[in-house]
This record gives sequence, structure tokens and C-alpha cells, in this order.
Amino acid sequence: MKDLPKVFANPIDKKHNNNRSYSYGKLESDRHTRNEKEVLDKINKLFKDERTMYSIDCIIKFENNEEKHTIIGKTSNNLVTKHQRLIPIREIYDIELA
Repeated sequence: MKDLPKVFANPIDKKHNNNRSYSYGKLESDRHTRNEKEVLDKINKLFKDERTMYSIDCIIKFENNEEKHTIIGKTSNNLVTKHQRLIPIREIYDIELA
């Protein structure tokens, strides 16, 4: 047994991240996707409700955050808030009554 050669092994001197895509895969799949038809249906339903005649207090969810607004009107591309801010509908991920 003494005649066997020694095994050569390189030292591991750097950090390996080859399994990062597997361990973070769940985080990527949990991201919410925007369903434009569903968002438009919710907005139209808010404006058809008799209880929300003039102003609608709602929570608008965007890709990275959510904000509370009072909506007073709607154009074809934007929602108009009480403080005269235009919110593009294409940036809204979800909307619900506050």
C-alpha cells in the first residue's frame, strides 16, 4: 500500500455560488405578476358601486409598495386622486377598498 501515489487536490480558495438559483428559486416564483384585465375589472367595479359615489378610499398596490389614496376620477389611462395626482393604471398591480 505504500507504493500508491498521493491524491492531488487543489485548495478551495474562493466562494462558490453555483446553487444560488436553486435556493432562491422560491423567492422568484413568489413575485406577483400583473393581470391587467383583473385590475381594470376591479377599478370599474369600484366606480359602479353606489356606496362610492364621489370619492373612493382605496389601497393601491404597486410592484414594490402599496399606498392609500382617495380616488375621485378615472381617465382611460390614469386614476385621479383627491390631491390631483395621476396614477397610471399600467403601474397598478392590485386595488382594494380601504
